[in-house]
Amino acid sequence: MKPYSYRLAHLIVFCLLTTVVVQAQETDTLRRDVPTAPLPDTTYRSREVFSDVKPSYFRRPGLPWFQKGAFMLGAALGFATGKGQGLYTAFNPRASFFIQQGLSVGLRGAFEGRASTSYRANSGGAFVRYYPVRNNFYVFGEGGFNIGKFRSSDVGPNDNRGFSSLNIGLGLGVKAMEKLSFELMIENNYYDKAPVFAGHNRGPQIKLGANLHFGR
Repeated sequence: MKPYSYRLAHLIVFCLLTTVVVQAQETDTLRRDVPTAPLPDTTYRSREVFSDVKPSYFRRPGLPWFQKGAFMLGAALGFATGKGQGLYTAFNPRASFFIQQGLSVGLRGAFEGRASTSYRANSGGAFVRYYPVRNNFYVFGEGGFNIGKFRSSDVGPNDNRGFSSLNIGLGLGVKAMEKLSFELMIENNYYDKAPVFAGHNRGPQIKLGANLHFGR
């Protein structure tokens, strides 16, 4: 009986070991067949959305020249004609500060003369400019108030030598260098308390100007 019992015990142990080995191999095979889960992406993803549609030329933010806090220095040379009174010339230095994007306020001077007479006028005042287009090519409108005095050999003793005026103009300009621009403006002046020699019958002025721009 003992040899038979030993053989039976050995057979049972062999079967158990065989079963354990087979199960271990199957488990290892399943592990190799299961796809590895991807690691979470910890990189930062920007939420900014980029669009291929560019804003129109009129809606672009424009040059830093026209941002709030920017400053401009400039001058212009103007020409105009009067009915039967020849050619007027004017020199206008100016300085302005941008209080809002595209909106500036400033001071300007005016030194005028008429080529065919002894008429001369000097004035100074404040002006406001607005730039609806503020890119390398820009457009603006200007309005201002001025006070001044004139002299002429034609002025009689009863004529008032002081005057005031309103100036309204439209212009366009172009960027020439990093801080330099050139512009062309047409301007008209409306006088109050001034005789004819101060330019009541003067036509609109054509002005050519240059500006230096300083960003904020």
